[in-house]
Amino acid sequence: MTSSSAQAERTITFQSAGQPSFLMEGILHVPSIEKPAPVVVLCHPQPASSDMNDPLSLVLAQRLAVEAGMLALRFNFRGVGKSQGQQTDGRMEPLDLAGAINAVLGQPEANPGKVAVIGHGFGANIALMYAPYDQRIRTVVAISLLLYRIGNGFPKAFERPKLFITGEFDEICPRHKLEPFVEQQPGPKGMNVITGARHLMRGYEDETAHAVIKYIKKWAVMPGV
Repeated sequence: MTSSSAQAERTITFQSAGQPSFLMEGILHVPSIEKPAPVVVLCHPQPASSDMNDPLSLVLAQRLAVEAGMLALRFNFRGVGKSQGQQTDGRMEPLDLAGAINAVLGQPEANPGKVAVIGHGFGANIALMYAPYDQRIRTVVAISLLLYRIGNGFPKAFERPKLFITGEFDEICPRHKLEPFVEQQPGPKGMNVITGARHLMRGYEDETAHAVIKYIKKWAVMPGV
């Protein structure tokens, strides 16, 4: 449970990057701390069945603001909720993430030198697909990566710090397949397995959030990353 004195939530709209540009919707979680805060953008799972109110996205955004003093934005990809446009199964959604980063960095509370992206399922793939091309993104947390969609890997590797999280019983991102993928990634990386959890982390939101926040807090105070 979050305290209204520890964070504030406000609905925002912003434009996706690229052309044509679409009006997107999101919810910004603002910490009570007045100094510039590290920024975290959250990408939700599969648009056909999920949105920014996914239980894990909601818990993460609230706890990042309250416990870590971070500015967190969760948003709907194109064609989801009130976000304009049509879903493109991952082809154009990286432009939505780019727009979300532009929007949150335009907030007075944002620290532009500390930008993280957290993706879950489909959102993890979008995060790792886009992040190598945006130098503003300093770290990525990929939860329940859709390994079957990336074949031999992403077009360009993300070489900055990253954390991969999977559930012990994740049927889509099993540990025995994720481990060799993580080992092949360049740059600093880590992996965390949530005991008992499946792909969507249902019932294990708090445990997953704890692992994410522990990592993000350490990253936030590390110089140069």
